[in-house]
Amino acid sequence: MILRIGALWLGLFALYLGLAGQAGLHEAVTGAVVAALATAWACRVRRHAQRRFAWPAGALRHGGRTFAGLVPATARTGRVLLRAALTGFHPGHALRRPFRRGPEDDPAEAGRRACALLLASLSPDSFVLRADPGRDEALVHVLGASGPASDPRWLA
Repeated sequence: MILRIGALWLGLFALYLGLAGQAGLHEAVTGAVVAALATAWACRVRRHAQRRFAWPAGALRHGGRTFAGLVPATARTGRVLLRAALTGFHPGHALRRPFRRGPEDDPAEAGRRACALLLASLSPDSFVLRADPGRDEALVHVLGASGPASDPRWLA
């Protein structure tokens, strides 16, 4: 129990310092207080929870594979951006991808659209430029040479 609480506090403290963007005494003190409050809250929620959270079998394996794929993709993107910075060559181009907008007045569809566009923009080598209302396509900026998507409806 003590090890779990200590690890939780340390993880939250490290997360705070990583997201603070700078290191200093004020950030360290604030991070320690915020991590302590968040740890206390997490312990209280865990103590009063009616059900315990557990990772399903195999979830860590899939998550690990996903995060392991980010390392080479990020390195590839870094090489392209470094080459662009050194040579002045513009490595990107825009692609139009199918994107199902759904009804504009449905809150569930608005949430789905927002999540799809955010997730498409989080990939290391592309981001969504725009997805205009009334059009079932999104304009995506891609760095480097990109082959066809494994699923042509990946954004839809």
